[in-house]
Amino acid sequence: MGTPGKQGNYFVLNTGARIPAIGLGTWQSGGDLCVEAVKTALSVGYRHIDCAHLYGNEVEVGAALAEAFRGSLKREDVFLTSKLYCTMNSLNKIENYVRVSLKNLGVSYLDLYLMHWPESSAFGDATDPPSKSGSEYRQFLNRLKQAWKAMEGLVDSGLVQAIGVSNFSVQQIKELLKFAKTVPAVNQVELHPFWRQNEIVKFCQQKGIHVSAHTPLGVPTSAPGPSDSSSGGEDEPGTPRISFRRSRSVHGPMLKLSVVAEIADRYKKTPEQVILRWGFQRGTSVLPCSLKADRIKKNVDIFSWSLADDDWNCLNKIEPQVCLFGNSPLNKFSESGIVFGSGSPLQSVREMEDDSESNA
Repeated sequence: MGTPGKQGNYFVLNTGARIPAIGLGTWQSGGDLCVEAVKTALSVGYRHIDCAHLYGNEVEVGAALAEAFRGSLKREDVFLTSKLYCTMNSLNKIENYVRVSLKNLGVSYLDLYLMHWPESSAFGDATDPPSKSGSEYRQFLNRLKQAWKAMEGLVDSGLVQAIGVSNFSVQQIKELLKFAKTVPAVNQVELHPFWRQNEIVKFCQQKGIHVSAHTPLGVPTSAPGPSDSSSGGEDEPGTPRISFRRSRSVHGPMLKLSVVAEIADRYKKTPEQVILRWGFQRGTSVLPCSLKADRIKKNVDIFSWSLADDDWNCLNKIEPQVCLFGNSPLNKFSESGIVFGSGSPLQSVREMEDDSESNA
């Protein structure tokens, strides 16, 4: 799972490298807002920035890094993660893709490079093994083998320090481990009290694979807007882009849930801090996204206090469990936000406006 650091603010990966226990997620940010968010995060103590080529904002992240590196921070002080978006016809271009990310970020190496989704031809399912015919599944495994071999080559070439996966299920990791020469250092998945994924967390920890929580505070839904436009940087033709304007939130109920609010009141902390601390005490690093300076500053305050066992266990009993991504992260988007399956307790939350206290 990654060994907790002596200072309590990082975990040790199976490579021996240290991954900070909290990082800034950069999904759904772009333009000047992204630059300022990263600058704020670095100035208040974040030392992990989580990126992806698919987010279309690595140039903006790179601009913030460049400014920070002109100051007191050095490249080795910051843990940088990016992710591979790979199509069926681009398995032979994986080194090119990481070089594009390096150029856009303005650095010579990545600390961690993740396979963004288990499917190379689509985004895949973060929670369940794909339902395929025997022939289709063999094709999937063949593509996975090719992609992982290329990922392993990135470590050998020094372009990345460690490799891992994102949104992989237990079964998908089992298949990967059958042929992998390098065990993934990290599996980054959706984790929060509404979607604890106990099985995948336990399995990865048993295999020495650290688990990072993306969207630990849930998924804010939005529509494209000019305020978050990004340059995208150098790109490969046909690469999709995701651009969002924060306007509505589906994580509000989780933050306002009575058990979360009551715990936050007792500790004199925000609901976000309580949920992030829950994830940290679970042995996972957490990657909250935010564009608000005040929220970024508050979110990092999870190390000088801890949840009592009773309170931590209360968060482990929240029901029902709801995967905010549904069956796929993109095919559920509509013009008004994420569409959840029938009967989901969050189905109507798209209609709830953010307020200044719950918008993370």
